Amino acid sequence: MFRYLVVTLFIFHVHLTTCQRYADRSPIPPDNFPVDDHYEEDYSEGYDFNEETEIYRWNVEAYPHPRENPPYCNRIKPSTICDPDSVLKKEELNKLEVAVQTLYKDSACICDVCNANDGGIVVGIALLNNLFRPYNERPPQTIRTFAEKLRSKWKLGKCDNDILIVVAVIDRLSYTDVGKATSNYVSRDEAHSVFLENKFHFTNGNFYKGLDAMLSDFYNKTRYIKLPVKNDVDMALVSGIIIGAIFLLGILLFAIFVLCRHIRKSKDPEKKNDEKDGSQEGVSSSWTKQDIKVMFSSLRTTNGKTTKYEPCRTDDKDTVVQTIKEENEEFIDTSLASTQSPN
Repeated sequence: MFRYLVVTLFIFHVHLTTCQRYADRSPIPPDNFPVDDHYEEDYSEGYDFNEETEIYRWNVEAYPHPRENPPYCNRIKPSTICDPDSVLKKEELNKLEVAVQTLYKDSACICDVCNANDGGIVVGIALLNNLFRPYNERPPQTIRTFAEKLRSKWKLGKCDNDILIVVAVIDRLSYTDVGKATSNYVSRDEAHSVFLENKFHFTNGNFYKGLDAMLSDFYNKTRYIKLPVKNDVDMALVSGIIIGAIFLLGILLFAIFVLCRHIRKSKDPEKKNDEKDGSQEGVSSSWTKQDIKVMFSSLRTTNGKTTKYEPCRTDDKDTVVQTIKEENEEFIDTSLASTQSPN
């Protein structure tokens, strides 16, 4: 009986010990366990977020702007590269700056409106040690949200013609966000492929070599950009519309001018008659054809008798006839001189 009791207690002790060890070896999976995400660009197998409170973690609102606050980005003058935690040396940052400027100048402008000195694609680089992660948010989603918001905040390109590379060194995360205009020539899939081709540099801690290699690949992809033909067609259509509108406007103005002139003549019939008679007979508008007929009809003779000269009656106050005074009227003998010889 005692033997069975001892065996039972031994089995119970072994069972408790085994269950405890199994529980220690199988903890509850953490909330940041990696899952499949096409746009993940983690360059390490694990997600090594350091939970020490003295480490500063950047968010989008606090991260400085390289063009507005260059000193806070470890730069002397406005730039597209920001390194507030001094991840790289200044010489390495200067070399990356030259590569970014070369890519911008040698690529074609992809905006709708381009000036003579406008380049193509603008590349921004954001380096930091630690990234602020909201509660219960996976690291891949955190780095992606950070990159998208930071690119919208910086606005390096005037028409979304930019690319932003974000690298969190200690958190071992990276993401490349692409603007809408740039995505027509370098999609997010292509940007992700560029990172994967140079991922080993980041894994080994060679961040400068990794960024320089990515810029070189982007340069090769964007150096010979072929702009779509539809832009030329649209410009030709716009030019045709403008020319047609100007032509129609000219016709409308001419029609209005003719109509106004016709209305003005119809409201002034006396001026219309004067201009008509004067232009046809070649005489002054003060002496019309009708006035001349009246004047000469008063000078005709009847049965060889003399007629009294009377000035023309006209409404024109400027004529010479109206200046003759009635008290100085004279009789004019308009009959022919007698041809008979005296007896």
